[in-house]
Amino acid sequence: MAISETSDGKIHILYLVKYAPGVSYQMLMDKCLESLYFDFFTFSSCYNELVAGNLLDRSITDTGTGEVIGSNETITITRGGEAILEDVEGTLNLQTLGYLKKAASELASAVITSNEVKAFMKPASSGKGMTITLSTVRDGINFTCTFDTDTEEEAERIIGNWRKDSSSLFKDFIGKLLK
Repeated sequence: MAISETSDGKIHILYLVKYAPGVSYQMLMDKCLESLYFDFFTFSSCYNELVAGNLLDRSITDTGTGEVIGSNETITITRGGEAILEDVEGTLNLQTLGYLKKAASELASAVITSNEVKAFMKPASSGKGMTITLSTVRDGINFTCTFDTDTEEEAERIIGNWRKDSSSLFKDFIGKLLK
């Protein structure tokens, strides 16, 4: 891996994280690999060096947003990362800057969309099965429901279906209630 490739990769990651607030590790990695500028190993190396250098912060929480079951790693840029990006942003060529603006806009939109749909599960208070909480915000309506399932497998299937198709499930549910 060439030094300039690593440096450019770090600048790309800093830019995307700054202009797509709340981006998760998974979303960032997917966007970087999609660009074909990065392979997985280059991305991982650049990302880990940025975190180790205190230019990026990461927090690990269960966001319920559906990229992975369980915990998601959410990335933020530090003041040091912003300072470095501010110094080099003006040196980026127009083609690279155009690509980064488009990619950051797509990522920011994906973050907003993923935050509209949430699903959590935890062991049921009865000690048998799982308690699921599903929520979404659609057309200005906040929708949340909580219920128990018999098995963890059933809960995971319900959560996967909700994350994949919450928009139509929500519309069907509200439509049937309004009949």
